[in-house]
Amino acid sequence: MQDKAELAGNGTPFHAATSAEMRTTWWYQWDKYIVPDVYTSMPQELAAIRNAVAMIDMSPLPKMELRGPDAHRLVDRLMTRDMTRLAVDHVMYAPWCNRDGLLVGDGLVFRLADDWFIVSGETSHAWFASQAGGLQVTIRNASDDYGILSLQGPRAFDLMQAATGRDWSGLKFSQIGRAAIAGHDILVARQGFTGELGFELWVPRAAGAAVWQELQAVGQPFGVLPAGEYAVDVARIEAGLILVSADYNGAGPDPRTARVDVTDELNITPIEAGLGRLIDFGSDFVGKQALQAAAAEPGRRFVGLHYDASAIVTAAAENSACGTALSRVYWGSMPIFHKGTSHAGKPVGRASSLAFSPTLKRAISFAFLPAELSSPGTVVDVELKDDEGAAIGRVTATVVSLPFIEIRRSKG
Repeated sequence: MQDKAELAGNGTPFHAATSAEMRTTWWYQWDKYIVPDVYTSMPQELAAIRNAVAMIDMSPLPKMELRGPDAHRLVDRLMTRDMTRLAVDHVMYAPWCNRDGLLVGDGLVFRLADDWFIVSGETSHAWFASQAGGLQVTIRNASDDYGILSLQGPRAFDLMQAATGRDWSGLKFSQIGRAAIAGHDILVARQGFTGELGFELWVPRAAGAAVWQELQAVGQPFGVLPAGEYAVDVARIEAGLILVSADYNGAGPDPRTARVDVTDELNITPIEAGLGRLIDFGSDFVGKQALQAAAAEPGRRFVGLHYDASAIVTAAAENSACGTALSRVYWGSMPIFHKGTSHAGKPVGRASSLAFSPTLKRAISFAFLPAELSSPGTVVDVELKDDEGAAIGRVTATVVSLPFIEIRRSKG
């Protein structure tokens, strides 16, 4: 356990406020930062996301600033979507690929002016720079310029109105607004990574503690709670939201911000990631030809799995040296088997992001399966791994459609 002085050295703009709320020793290392993983109780914090409103420090999320007369051309060259449609003060979620059609990363593209963009997602600075030849554009790491305070939950609009004195119902999903909180100017984006209604507040570094404390104070009537990364991780799985490092490895040259093994076997296309709807083949982008070929093949499908949680816990208790499972989200790849004669004995796919969902009261995970095994109701066997990555036996799981819960973030 690190002491508070050491933690402060790795603090986000909200660290002074968030550390005061910690009632556990569960911290999460994210790149060079340390942020709360659990303040009090993961199920309680997840319940705030689903039923009230949660305050979440997402500041370590990498941010790249693109400026210059050709910034828009570079964005359109790299993203699989038609980025000519992205207007000023709007946000668009998009994947970006290498020339083999493999995901380098995915994330949000903010357009703040005609020649000013910020991309928030896995680090891709080296990849973007390598593709900017002949363009007048400056690419800068802006990760430390802003803190990101995510407000997520059905009472998020009430909290924002109380904090700013303004009605925010007119700000539609993926639009950008501006506000003043605690006397500080901030960017407000209708976005989030939990599946719920909410906002991302981009806060100048020096204003972090003051903005956090103001929102916490005015949010008490709405049941506001701080939520850590564990609750957010479970929330995004419930919402069917894929995550680099947890579910796939980025195929670009940049170092990962999460401490995971990077292997070529975990490289996937946007189609395999369930993001085929975000590929505009009418546009010209890096990796287009490879993705056109991939679209013509059956490939693997991105689906969900339901498990008997007691079977997972029993397998861990009986076969794991450390004796644990479902103690957090499992970030790694677990082989999937099927008893069909054509697949007997050989892995047919893989599972990732295994977790216990308090919302659904069952264990869930993602899966990447061939088309013929991706229909809801298909029963497969998953070779479990414990927290140390050791195999601990197989359990059955049932294929279900994604998302696991109703997505509400784009409503209202």
